Amino acid sequence: MEKHLSDSSEKHDIVPYHLHRKFTPKYSECVKHAHKNCEVFCEKCDIPVCSFCVISGEHEDHKLSDVLEKLSSKTQSLQRDLEELKTRIYPRYEEMAYGAQTEKAELEANYGKLTTAAEQQGEVWHREVNTLVNRRKAGIEETKTKHLAVLEKHEDEITHRMTEIKQVILEIKNILDTNDISLKLT
Repeated sequence: MEKHLSDSSEKHDIVPYHLHRKFTPKYSECVKHAHKNCEVFCEKCDIPVCSFCVISGEHEDHKLSDVLEKLSSKTQSLQRDLEELKTRIYPRYEEMAYGAQTEKAELEANYGKLTTAAEQQGEVWHREVNTLVNRRKAGIEETKTKHLAVLEKHEDEITHRMTEIKQVILEIKNILDTNDISLKLT
């Protein structure tokens, strides 16, 4: 490994590499002519080309420019696009995202209120339904009680009649079992 030897006759300035390095272009290699760099830009074809492509006549009557000038123009355009994205477009999307989050929060709150109101209305309806059902059950019970009273009275009458009929049956049996003619004739 070689060491960097400081030559006292030369002055060395140490600067951060990424801030003060000089631009050394890395030309693209021509796809048609091996190992030839594309140093010219064909405006019509919108591609970089090498000097052999230009000489061959393939780009005859095409507007040609220096590839580094085109690069500079493209770089400036990209810088403008980047600046617009950073300062105008992205902040708009941030605002829209914030707006969407706010709307979602409001939506959650509003639908929460609607759900609570539905639950409260459901409780009111349940109470009303329960009241109606209890009234209906009370009416049924009252009608049943009246009906039972009628049936019990009728049953009592039937039981009383059955007792009377049994008494008559016994009397008739006694008459039939007797030898007393006067009892049988009366």
